[in-house]
Amino acid sequence: MNAQAKNPKMTDNQIAAVQIGDGAVRGRILRLGTALDEVLGGDRYPNSVATLLGEAVMISALVADALKFKGRFLVQAHGTNEGAVSLLAAECTTDGNMRAYARFDPASLERILAENSKNNTRPDAKTLMGGGTFAMTIEPDGSRENYQGISAIEGASLADCAEHFFKQSEQVPTRIRLAVGRLHMPDQDPQWRGGGLMVQRVAGDAGRGDTDEAWELSKAVMGTLKDEELLDPDLASEQVLYRLFHELGVRVDTPKHVRAQCSCSRERLLESLKSFEVKDQDDMFIDGKLTAKCEFCATDYVFTPEDLTD
Repeated sequence: MNAQAKNPKMTDNQIAAVQIGDGAVRGRILRLGTALDEVLGGDRYPNSVATLLGEAVMISALVADALKFKGRFLVQAHGTNEGAVSLLAAECTTDGNMRAYARFDPASLERILAENSKNNTRPDAKTLMGGGTFAMTIEPDGSRENYQGISAIEGASLADCAEHFFKQSEQVPTRIRLAVGRLHMPDQDPQWRGGGLMVQRVAGDAGRGDTDEAWELSKAVMGTLKDEELLDPDLASEQVLYRLFHELGVRVDTPKHVRAQCSCSRERLLESLKSFEVKDQDDMFIDGKLTAKCEFCATDYVFTPEDLTD
């Protein structure tokens, strides 16, 4: 069976569901261009931190798109004092709105990069974070309860952490391949790009039959996927999937758009500030102004005492 798409070809900043081997394996493919660059803030973070945060962004988008209800999916990683990155936070709504931020210690990062440079290696996720915990949280809209699972940071990448999470918490065999890089084009500013592919085994049944063979082959070919294939803006997602799964057959569903969009707002923050006691409000003002910055999008909000009494 040849690879086939039910709809027009995917472009940057889109995600699509994928069915492999008559549905024996299912997943999502994601390609990000300007949206990832905006989420990461261009030069806001050092390359090693931005790369790690980009992985978190793509995991949140891949899993959020697979949810069967409205809500958002959060990925958080908490490092230890042995690392340089103390916190990664990324989230994506089921509507495709992404945002993220990271906290890191510049001195510790410089030390780790220098140590790895001596060995001509790049620090992996566990080194940059010094171990720690990896958490994935589902926050449904409405009255449903949140669900969170936590596991240790294991492996060289956050994709390894997510695979470990699914194996430990969900018992769903999963493979995730992520690539984050910066595209350098003549006469243009460098731009962050990302690509991700997540596949999961579907349990066999009377109609589908045994899925072992399709899953084993899918795992094997996922191991051949190169970063360049996920990052190349001239290589269509359908081509990537065909190269991998043409023996099994693969179908791409209708792609959906994803975008950088923070949920912060001046109005929401103002309502939160008004909930404080007047004395506490007064303590927040410096030279007659209260400034608050959104950690996700780095937007500054400035308030005056009059704003809180309106």
